[in-house]
Amino acid sequence: MDICDICTPFLIDISGYKVLFQYYGEVVYFLKTFADKCHHGKEENYLFKELVNKGIPNEGGPVGVMLQEHTQGREYIAQMTKFLEDKNISSFNNAADQYRDLLCRHIDKENNVLFMMADNVIDEQSQSLMFEQFEQYEETVIGHGVHEKLHAMIDTWAKAFDME
Repeated sequence: MDICDICTPFLIDISGYKVLFQYYGEVVYFLKTFADKCHHGKEENYLFKELVNKGIPNEGGPVGVMLQEHTQGREYIAQMTKFLEDKNISSFNNAADQYRDLLCRHIDKENNVLFMMADNVIDEQSQSLMFEQFEQYEETVIGHGVHEKLHAMIDTWAKAFDME
C-alpha cells in the first residue's frame, strides 16, 4: 500500500461506511501528520530553500508549483476534517478523491522532475547535511517514534482493507 492508496478504501462503497468510519479520523491524522507536516514540512523548510539558493526559481518554477499543490492539499485535508466532523461521508469521499488524485500527480512530479533537479544542483555533501536536517526535523517537529507509528497505521489499513 503506498500513499496514493490510502484514501481509496473510503471511495469504494459508502454504504459500508460504518465499518470504515473508525479509520476516517486515523486517515485524516495520517495525512495531516505524515504527508503535510512531515513530508511537505521538510520540503518547504529545507529542500525548496536550498533549490532557490541554487538558482531554481520559486515563482513560476517547479518550487512554486509544488508549493501551490501543498496549499491545495491542505485545503482538501481541511475539507475532509470538516466533513468528518459533520459525518458527511459523501463529501468526505469527494474531498478524499480529489486529494488522492492531487497527491498522485504531485508525487509523480517530485520523482520525475523535482528530485532529479535537486540531484543535479545540490552536491552530495549538502544532500547528506539536508538528510540530517530531515531526521532532526522529524524528531523535533513530528516527535520521537511518530514516523514508525504512522507506518504501522499503513500496515493495519492494508490488512483491514485487504490491500497488501
